[in-house]
Amino acid sequence: MHPPLENGARRGAQVRCPACTRFNAPGLLCPRCDCGPVPPERYGAARMLVHAGVDRYALADRVLLLPTSMAEQLESRYARMWAHVRRLLVDVRRSEQALFLQGFEEEVEDRWVQRLPWHVPEEEPAAELEEGLHTAVPAQEPRWLAALVDVHEGTPSHAALDTVLTCLEDDGRFGCEAALALTRWRVWPHARRARVAAERIARLARAVFARFPEQGARAAVAWMRATGQAPDVDLLLALHEGLRHPDADVRFECALCLQDEDGLLAAVESTDLARAAEARRALASRGSVRLLERMASRGDADFALDVLRRLPAQAPPEALSALLAVSDRVEGGLAEALHGWARGRPFAELSPEERALWADWALARLARLSAEDALRFLEWAAAAPGADGVEETRAFVSAVSESLAREPPSLRATRFRDAAFSRFLTRTDEEDALRLHLWSREAPCTEPLLEAVLSLPSRLPWGEALAPGQGARLLMALWKGEGRERLLAPLAKVVRAWSGSSQQAVFIEAVWRRFQQHPDERTDLLATFMPWRAALWERQQAAEPDAVVCFQTWWPVEDPEQLPERVDALVRQSPPEDLSRRLKPVWKAAEVRGAAWPRATSLAVSYAAAVLSEAVRQDVDALDPEAEGFLSWFPGFRERVAAVSPTSSERSYSRDFLEDIEAHVRRIREHLERKRQREDQAREAELRRMVEASRQRDLERQRELMARQVEASPPAHDVEVAPLRTPLVLLNPRGPVQPLDLEVCFPEARLRTLLDYTRLLKVISENNDVMAVFEVHGLSVAAWTSEATAWGALLVRRPELASRFGALFQGPWG
Repeated sequence: MHPPLENGARRGAQVRCPACTRFNAPGLLCPRCDCGPVPPERYGAARMLVHAGVDRYALADRVLLLPTSMAEQLESRYARMWAHVRRLLVDVRRSEQALFLQGFEEEVEDRWVQRLPWHVPEEEPAAELEEGLHTAVPAQEPRWLAALVDVHEGTPSHAALDTVLTCLEDDGRFGCEAALALTRWRVWPHARRARVAAERIARLARAVFARFPEQGARAAVAWMRATGQAPDVDLLLALHEGLRHPDADVRFECALCLQDEDGLLAAVESTDLARAAEARRALASRGSVRLLERMASRGDADFALDVLRRLPAQAPPEALSALLAVSDRVEGGLAEALHGWARGRPFAELSPEERALWADWALARLARLSAEDALRFLEWAAAAPGADGVEETRAFVSAVSESLAREPPSLRATRFRDAAFSRFLTRTDEEDALRLHLWSREAPCTEPLLEAVLSLPSRLPWGEALAPGQGARLLMALWKGEGRERLLAPLAKVVRAWSGSSQQAVFIEAVWRRFQQHPDERTDLLATFMPWRAALWERQQAAEPDAVVCFQTWWPVEDPEQLPERVDALVRQSPPEDLSRRLKPVWKAAEVRGAAWPRATSLAVSYAAAVLSEAVRQDVDALDPEAEGFLSWFPGFRERVAAVSPTSSERSYSRDFLEDIEAHVRRIREHLERKRQREDQAREAELRRMVEASRQRDLERQRELMARQVEASPPAHDVEVAPLRTPLVLLNPRGPVQPLDLEVCFPEARLRTLLDYTRLLKVISENNDVMAVFEVHGLSVAAWTSEATAWGALLVRRPELASRFGALFQGPWG
């Protein structure tokens, strides 16, 4: 007979029942299923018969009746399947060492005994046998055990955690071990995030407490973690006993559940860093004074970080003092962690003692940290309602100033775009303003700083008040002083891009005051704040009603291309009596600007010339000297403008305006000539009137003399009385008088001009009394002969006089 094959029928002195697979005393009827006794060496054959459908009551007899060859064949087949179970049990035995509960080997064996046998082909592929006991019944126990071991290590993977959560559905050791593993302090946070079945864990913990007394402390911990309730007496007793457990992990678990300060403080000194960190966090959550004292004396950065993770925001001042003490010792000052913890309470709501601690720390430590950290703390300190009245906030402002001053310009420029920097700007004092002035002269910082100042009101959170004019004061602090030329181009760019209409009036008012108080800066102010020039001009007009003073103030400092606009505003609505005074600074400005800006200047002169031409043609006599001066000044100006190359720096004008000015000059000249002609005609008419009045007086005297002679002479009837002469007729030309008519040809003669000579001949032709005509003109016959001979010779020499004489003599006279 062959030696018996291994079939799992024996466990110590007991043998397994082939029907119900439970262990009993050998050679006896099974007390549970009434199956007859089967020899252990035939257990495999009996299981094969059960699988074939043999009734358990007849099983023992049927095994005895089996032929030996058949029994051995069935036993061999079962032993072959059991060999796979034995290999599985090796893995179970190896994993069991890392678990809390024992007996997994027997439990897995019992599980697989109930599954065996199954149908196995005669020629089973080796690959399938290696994957599991059989492809139809995969072996999941090794996977469960591996997942439990992974979870016990404290950092389980998602797959392992999911597998252990599946184990909770098992009522045996796997479920109990899963309940203990998932509630360990390292694993419980992961299990809660996975939404573990807490009620199931609580029931399994009770089962462990009842079935495995040696694991009572762990079971009590599992129950408390799952329920979150106070334990009953037996569990509480197990927890207190666990404080004296030989395993440090069990002691720590019990101390966590009981919040035992001594046990947790002992764990703080543990070499297990994770356990020490958890102990610190647990003690910090309850505000342990002993923990804070230990941290203040010898705590490091990790110690403080662990405390900060659980320290409540309403911690006592001792906690803050301890944290700030650690901050002074470690690099980085725990800035990020401290800020995260401090945000739990507004700075203004802290007690005076706490605010004083924060202020001292800000001046001594925060000022040495990065500007990013300093700005973050300033935002916290200044953001709370009522922070403006808290004196300690100033310490954070000073810390920001110091930290920014230590950083290189390129890095500092990036801080200016931080929203917290706006709070710094709202609270700067004179010393900070001096630093801002220095930073504004650094190339990387100039534009970002100017943007931050101009957009200060819009950067603050909605509803937060800003000191009136703070942004404008900062802008002027940056403007004044040395190095302003570095500021002009970036500031002009920022002003053009800025759209802060709500605060624009405040900035414009500050620029206007600077414009008034510093005449030497007006050119830079107008060039830099070009978008605000119209508003500044309105303020100039309101402050100075005299248009000439406004013009003289602005044209030297304003953009030359704006000269036409200013000239037009100066002269367009000018009263005629004030126009001459307003035109003088225009000609001066044209003299200065003509060579460099010919087109803009010529347009400005065109505007002035148009107004002057219109006023002159309205016969404003007071403007005649101004018009004469303009006519004599313009040729030189025209030459200067025409000599300038058309490739000028002017962009807004495609041509000069000399032709327009020349048209106005022509109108002015023609009007003045006509006016002079009218004046000459008026003088001639006045002269004729005076001559006629003199002649009439002479004739009247002659008549009176003749009348007296007649009265004095004796009457003589035979004397013939001479008749009276007819009145002398005097004439003037009706047509226009030309300059040639008034040219003085003979200054010493009576008939000096062509008009005098022609008039005398015309009067002689109209009067019969030639002597009377000579008498009126003060001529004798000899004088007339001499002057007529001279005029005849002159007309022969000068054809234009002869031609004009003919036209004048033949023209209309009256």
